[in-house]
Amino acid sequence: MYSHVFLPRKLALKYHPDKNPDNPEAAEKFKEINNANVILSDENKRHLYDEYGSMGLYVSEQFGEESVKYYFLMSKCWFKTLVGCCGIFTCCCCCCCCCFCCGKCRPPEDDESYKYVN
Repeated sequence: MYSHVFLPRKLALKYHPDKNPDNPEAAEKFKEINNANVILSDENKRHLYDEYGSMGLYVSEQFGEESVKYYFLMSKCWFKTLVGCCGIFTCCCCCCCCCFCCGKCRPPEDDESYKYVN
């Protein structure tokens, strides 16, 4: 019958706002059909949608296509657990120690601005 190329065109003609001026739902449906046609006609967008869904397209628009796979990698539960465990076991988060135990973030001893004034 109709291939995936002709179906959006037929639906777009059916729900076009000029043919349905009194129906606001038809205008919304037309926008959805147009968006689907844009995704189907672009090979990269179609691949992103097939792989990650509409969230993949959103991330691609916000951060670029090369960032999509890293975004979904970092949003997985095992990745968050790994980063959390590394932070807990090393007592260090982003190279800033909590207890100033290594001395990297500890203020210098001879600096007068850090001493208490009575």
